[in-house]
Amino acid sequence: MFYFRIKYYCLRIAMLVPTRILQITTVFVTVTTTYHFKMLFVNFIELYDIFEHKTNGPVSISVIEKLQSWNLLARDCVLKCKNGHYLKLYPDVRSLDGFGWRCRAPINKQKNKCDYYQSIRVDTFFHKSHLSLYQIVSFAYLWLENVSLSFIVKQIKIAQHTAVDWSSFHREVVFEAMITNHNKIGGVGQVVEIDESKFGRRKYNRGHRVDGQWIFGGVQRETGDCFLIPVEKRDKDTLLTAINDWILPGTTIISDCWKSYQCLEDEVFVHLTVNHSIQFKNPETGAHTNTVEGMWRHAKASLSQYSRKKRFYGGYLAKFMFLKRCRILNIEPLTEFFKLAGELYDPKAIQENNLLVSDDEASSETDENDEDL
Repeated sequence: MFYFRIKYYCLRIAMLVPTRILQITTVFVTVTTTYHFKMLFVNFIELYDIFEHKTNGPVSISVIEKLQSWNLLARDCVLKCKNGHYLKLYPDVRSLDGFGWRCRAPINKQKNKCDYYQSIRVDTFFHKSHLSLYQIVSFAYLWLENVSLSFIVKQIKIAQHTAVDWSSFHREVVFEAMITNHNKIGGVGQVVEIDESKFGRRKYNRGHRVDGQWIFGGVQRETGDCFLIPVEKRDKDTLLTAINDWILPGTTIISDCWKSYQCLEDEVFVHLTVNHSIQFKNPETGAHTNTVEGMWRHAKASLSQYSRKKRFYGGYLAKFMFLKRCRILNIEPLTEFFKLAGELYDPKAIQENNLLVSDDEASSETDENDEDL
């Protein structure tokens, strides 16, 4: 489609301009479009190379090692079998991925072997999925590129409902990292601008009333660190709780003159205001909220215009925060996302937690039996 559109415009130019100008224009179009596609798909091509041009089926040991370096799979001698022996990676033709965890350690003096087997996907980000490893990794890359789900469905050949489910899994990862386990911003001598904005659309595309979700947010001027959280109310208690949860004491907070912010003068913050009904910058203190206003514009542009659901806004905003943080720190979003996914779906931590739960259940059953006796 894109190629034929370029070809069409070149033919139109040929009828209007001399041959020499046509040559220059054609070279310009070719160079710019080639550069665009190279910048857009270079990482996707590298992923294809990493998986050795195989989109499904068993993978090689080099692919397994790459996934281990991304923190998506455990390494040898990390996980244990039910008998307490360390598991090792073995080739397995029966496995979807060509490898599995196996224990061949002796369990008694007769040298009977444990012969315990476990899929490499158990308790990982890939757990209980029938997609190939390439499809899941490619989904993560395209999802972080903010392309539409319909585009992802066509590119990696998955069902629409599968794409919706995996999008939810990805939002869960960034929500856990950016919202649940967040770090506070600001500090003494630091400036944080705060504001609230309603995300949504005008009803019937008319008037000024917007039906949607109220979002409270703030951005630190010095670093660009930010937070955006859905709120049901904009009252004093709701906003003050969010401020204390996200902003460090001693921070200089700049806001508009919304009545709910008046209590900040009595808290452990330095509070400056700007009256937007009069000016955009306080002439006496120099206070303004232009930075947070710009953040709203970018945050709203990052959201899809369709199929927005209020219960998913936390995940939408966490994704925006994650990508913004990656740009600030100049780190690769895909590698950082896999690191977070590996921390959330850590098979060793999950295994140890399951053992603790099993021990607790066993001890409680023992106590109940003792009481019966």
